[in-house]
Amino acid sequence: MIDFHTPTIADKDWINKKICETGSPSCEYTFGNIFAYSAKMDLKVAEFADCLITRCIYGDDIMYCYPMGNGDKKAAVEAIIRDSEAFDSDFVIFGLTKDFADELEGLFPDRFKIIFDRDGSDYIYNSADLINLIGKKYQPKRNHISFFKKNYDWSYEKITADNIAECIAMNEKWIEESLNERKDELYEELEIIKLVFENYDALGFVGGLIRVDGEVIAYTMGERMNEDTFCVHFEKAFSKYRGAYPMINREFCENELSSYKYIDREDDLGIDNLRKAKLSYYPVIIREEYEARLKNAD
Repeated sequence: MIDFHTPTIADKDWINKKICETGSPSCEYTFGNIFAYSAKMDLKVAEFADCLITRCIYGDDIMYCYPMGNGDKKAAVEAIIRDSEAFDSDFVIFGLTKDFADELEGLFPDRFKIIFDRDGSDYIYNSADLINLIGKKYQPKRNHISFFKKNYDWSYEKITADNIAECIAMNEKWIEESLNERKDELYEELEIIKLVFENYDALGFVGGLIRVDGEVIAYTMGERMNEDTFCVHFEKAFSKYRGAYPMINREFCENELSSYKYIDREDDLGIDNLRKAKLSYYPVIIREEYEARLKNAD
């Protein structure tokens, strides 16, 4: 039996240890992401067979991340299959990289159906590209940034305890002014963001914001994945300020992330406008992700 519990800040060290043993392959495998989404997705964690196991409920599926760490992954997978039998839901292992999918198939030949998840695949960029925006392909971004700098009285600053409340207020206003039909989802996301901000320093998050005429009009934040890669989890800006999104992206990368080689800007969730925006920054890698379902579950 797996002894699952809701993750707390006290779990950070051992969870990060297990992730580091394997190497964090995508945004799902970061402590900040696990902690932040614990309430919304009823996400639980456990240590079993010397591996980190996470379990969450999403729609009609009971979902598990691939076991992380140097432990007995086969025993861990067998355990989560047994655990899933207590739920009236389909069993899914999600967030599988190609290497993890191949390893799973090797441990359980012909047991799982491996399905490519384009909507869940992460966009990875060279940090230097996002900072310097060199070349013809980035000309539209440079044009937006040039317009922003010329037309607004702006400033950049790092997110600290002193300005977190302003970021939350900006986020609330951003939702109210949004024409997005997904407002309920945006308010749910805001609760996640508030949880992150309440534990900002303990989580080790890093963020930045932009002011225009003294007011916060954009902010972004995320966490270190490994020594080479930083993961951006959240980014908000008022689109009525032309160039606000390119500006917060570039300023944050230049001021806070120049020591990283890569920046993971997560997936696009299958949202057309989001996919277009992420592709417009020309990722060096779209890290393919897969999910696995038991073949006998059909």
